[in-house]
Amino acid sequence: MKKNIFNTEKKSPTPLGGIDAAAKIMSLLKMDEANSLIGDIAKRDEDLAIKIRENMFLFDTLANIDNRAIQKILQKIPNDQLAIALKGSRKAIQEKFYKNMSQRAKTRLIYDIGMLGDIGASDAETAQKYITHIARKLAEAGDIILEINRQDFV
Repeated sequence: MKKNIFNTEKKSPTPLGGIDAAAKIMSLLKMDEANSLIGDIAKRDEDLAIKIRENMFLFDTLANIDNRAIQKILQKIPNDQLAIALKGSRKAIQEKFYKNMSQRAKTRLIYDIGMLGDIGASDAETAQKYITHIARKLAEAGDIILEINRQDFV
């Protein structure tokens, strides 16, 4: 038994959490703190920093931000991109965007989504990443605040 406890045989470390866990933790930080930490990570591993940043604020996260922030995002994104992004999204995120639009704009968007037909998952994901990129840029400029639902974490 002593032999097993004190075994000095080197083992490879077990990965814990990964990029998703790091992104969730970073999302809990203030934007300037997260950006500083991402910058430090980028100095050592640019690809890792990019992957963490992409996963920090996913499209579904936008369902948890305030309505004024959604309205500012809506001002910056083309309707065709929004239609594609919403076509492949959950009902909650669709409703978040719809309730921040005029009835006329909402009706038009719903019509546009219906006219899209089948779209590839990669097309929807690309449009969603574009919108989250715009949201991050607005947050970095101080125009909006991106917050995730902190109840998701213990």
